[in-house]
Amino acid sequence: MREIGISVITPVYNRQDCIGRCIESVVDQHYPNIEFWIVDDGSTDATSSVIDKYARQYPFINVCRFEKNRGVNAARNYAIQNSSKDFILFLDSDDYFAENALHTIDRTISAHPEYRHYLFAQDDRMSYYEQNPLLLGENTEFTFADFLTGKVSGDFLHVISASLLQMFPFDEYLRIYEGLTFLSIYKEGQKQYFTKQILVKRERGRSDSVTTEYLLYKTGAIRKQIQALRETLLLFEADYKRFDAVKELQSLKRRISILETVLKFGFLLKPIIFVYSCVKQFKLCLNNKT
Repeated sequence: MREIGISVITPVYNRQDCIGRCIESVVDQHYPNIEFWIVDDGSTDATSSVIDKYARQYPFINVCRFEKNRGVNAARNYAIQNSSKDFILFLDSDDYFAENALHTIDRTISAHPEYRHYLFAQDDRMSYYEQNPLLLGENTEFTFADFLTGKVSGDFLHVISASLLQMFPFDEYLRIYEGLTFLSIYKEGQKQYFTKQILVKRERGRSDSVTTEYLLYKTGAIRKQIQALRETLLLFEADYKRFDAVKELQSLKRRISILETVLKFGFLLKPIIFVYSCVKQFKLCLNNKT
């Protein structure tokens, strides 16, 4: 039986210390029906040299280089548009696959072909999976309503039908706010199949994490977050009401109002927001380690 075609997409920026480990984990899958897109997002260190070493050796590795840094969303969009396989997944440059991850994905899709979107576990999220009532079983079906209302949240390894993913390009202006795009994907796909098996191991708490650059006290980041939240409200307000998610809708509107106030009186609130951001980052790191 022919394996399902899988495109692995890895955006990378200045990760000479870990991109080799990421690539090795893909190579070690020994999965025959694969293409691996690595998008070098304007790296200025030795990342390109590391990538080239592997690309010369493995024909299934495709490399694209941006002359300047354009953000992870632009890198993803390029690879999505040029991918040729049936399903697409994202592997961050500081993450790496568990053994036989792609074969596990292939078996899962083959056994449950009625879905267009599959989710798998990541090692640093197991405590969340085990505490969420919806995730107690080894296999679970999610719906758009589960994500919109916050019954399910956080990171997964997403394996998405290429035809579905190509319908919703990531917003390159917003750069890192990808939740809006995923909500659209969840809605169009209607249902998702989750398998609580760790397929990706992640390194967290890095000082060069892309989210570190977007702490709330930065004015440009606040504007982009407001835009992302406004677009969420515009696109999904009717869905919140349809699912009777009154509290969640009110919370979304409240977040927009708070951030707009921060923009207006930022010169007074910046110190408070800076402390809040640091505390939030610290709690996130603690949660990822537990």
